[in-house]
Amino acid sequence: MIYTEDFTLSTLICDEDDRLTLWGLARLFQDVAGDQSDSLGVGFNGLKPQNKAWVLTHVYYNVLRFPTAGERLTLKTWAKPDNGLIAPRDYQLVDANGNICASSASNWVILDVVSRRVCRLGDIIGKYSKETLHSTKYTKLEKIKMPDEMDFLKKMDIPYSALDHTRHVNNAEYIKWICDAIPELCQPRSTGRPEIAEFEINYLKETKYDDRQTVMLHKRLNGDLFFQIQNLGGVSVNAKVNLG
Repeated sequence: MIYTEDFTLSTLICDEDDRLTLWGLARLFQDVAGDQSDSLGVGFNGLKPQNKAWVLTHVYYNVLRFPTAGERLTLKTWAKPDNGLIAPRDYQLVDANGNICASSASNWVILDVVSRRVCRLGDIIGKYSKETLHSTKYTKLEKIKMPDEMDFLKKMDIPYSALDHTRHVNNAEYIKWICDAIPELCQPRSTGRPEIAEFEINYLKETKYDDRQTVMLHKRLNGDLFFQIQNLGGVSVNAKVNLG
């Protein structure tokens, strides 16, 4: 089943030029996935009494156009066949003329928030309609192949506002941090933001408010930018960015 929502784009997730940000797009896709899960009884409120929660592990974004504030837009999302542990989900952002602005492929798991272990999907969500439609070039997301060596970029403080209801940094916050770092590597901020055509990120370990010595590393390789965020617990995320 393809789930849809219509909305008007708010300035709250746009930049100084009133264009949608990538982290804002991530928030939109995250929210519409939650809304469909809620409609099926397996959203945040449905899983919380079981001490379970959905956790994003991998996501790829392909952006054709960043719409502007005030536009009427439609979000589309659908679950794809799972393997028992990983639940793939795709998305589209469509404008009023029916043109696709952005598409995304993602992998989710259900985590036991007490044991921190991944749960079998069939034991919790049962059966519901799946779609075999692919919105991006990927039929299956594979682990990002990172460069062998990365360069130090900056030390990071983790603000309390970056946390979500799982008590760790929300997936969109990592995207915001990386997007904020790109102008430092590419061009002066005054010339405008770099255009992101593709963005892919693996979420490997959670980052908490009290995590110390969190750092961001980077590397430019074959026209792509690679980013890695680490703390004392190891690698939190790996990311690959293609600038249009």
